[in-house]
Amino acid sequence: MGAGRRAGASGAASRAAWLVMALAAACGGNGSDDTSGRLAVVDVQDVEATAAQKGPVTSATLARSAGGPDGLRYEVRVIPTPGVILGEIRGGAPFDTSVVPSRDSTVCRPYTETIVPSRDGGVGQAIAWLVGVPAGPRDNASRRVHLTLDGCRLSPRVQRVAAGATVLVHGNDAMMSRLKIVPLGERTSRSTILLTDAGQVVPSDEATREPALLEVRDDLHPWVRAFIAVAPHPFVAVTDADGDFRFDGVPPGRYTLVVWHERLGTQRKTVKVEGGVQVRVRVQL
Repeated sequence: MGAGRRAGASGAASRAAWLVMALAAACGGNGSDDTSGRLAVVDVQDVEATAAQKGPVTSATLARSAGGPDGLRYEVRVIPTPGVILGEIRGGAPFDTSVVPSRDSTVCRPYTETIVPSRDGGVGQAIAWLVGVPAGPRDNASRRVHLTLDGCRLSPRVQRVAAGATVLVHGNDAMMSRLKIVPLGERTSRSTILLTDAGQVVPSDEATREPALLEVRDDLHPWVRAFIAVAPHPFVAVTDADGDFRFDGVPPGRYTLVVWHERLGTQRKTVKVEGGVQVRVRVQL
C-alpha cells in the first residue's frame, strides 16, 4: 500500500502535496483576536526522510517527538501567540473484520469489529502527532482512563492518554485473560494484567509512566487487541470517523506531522504554524 507512494516520492520531497488554507482563529468576527480576517496559503510538503525517519512507526517515533536532541524534552510554558492545526485524514472506507473466537466459546461469541470507522472518506481511529515540539501548554487530558474487556474484545480500540495516567482495566468476561501492554515494535511488555472473572477492575500505571505507542494483546486470546498513545505533549490526537483532529495552542514553528493507522499505514508531512493562524491540513492515507 505505501510502496507506491514512497517510490513516487523518492529523492526530493514532493513540493505540491496539498494546498492548505490557514485561516485566522477569530475569522468568525467575534473581535477577540486581532488577526481576524487573515488568510494564508501554505504548501504542505512530504518529508524528506532522514535515516531516523525511514521505516515503520515504532513506539519510539511517538516517545521522541518533543524537543531537544533526544526528542524527550518538553517545557510547559505560556505561548504568547499560538497557532491552531485543524487536521483531516482522508482515504478511508469503512472496514470491519469478522472475528470467530477459537476458545472460551461459552463467553466469546463471534462478532464484527470496526477497524476503520469512516464517514465520507474520512479515516477514524488514526493517531496523529507533531514531532519537534519543545514547549507549550500543559496536557490537561484526564489522568484516569478506562479499557474494557467485554465479549472477548477490548474497547476503546484506540485511545490517547497523558503520560502518567492510570488505566482502569475492566474485566466483564467470566474467563481468564492475560493482557500484555507492549510498546509497538518491541517484544518486552511494560505491564501484564491478569483478569480471572467478571467484574474485576485492575488499575495500571506502569505502562503509561513514559510516552509510547502501546499495543495491548491477550496471550490467551490472540484476536484481542487495542492501542494506547501515551502522549509526550498535548499535540497527539485520535481522529473521529470523519478523520478530523485539532491541535490548539501550537507554538509557531515548523514541525513534522505523523499520522499512523493500524491498517492503513503511516504518512509524514511538514507543517508550518504561524501565531494567531489556523492551519487546515489534509493528509491522504
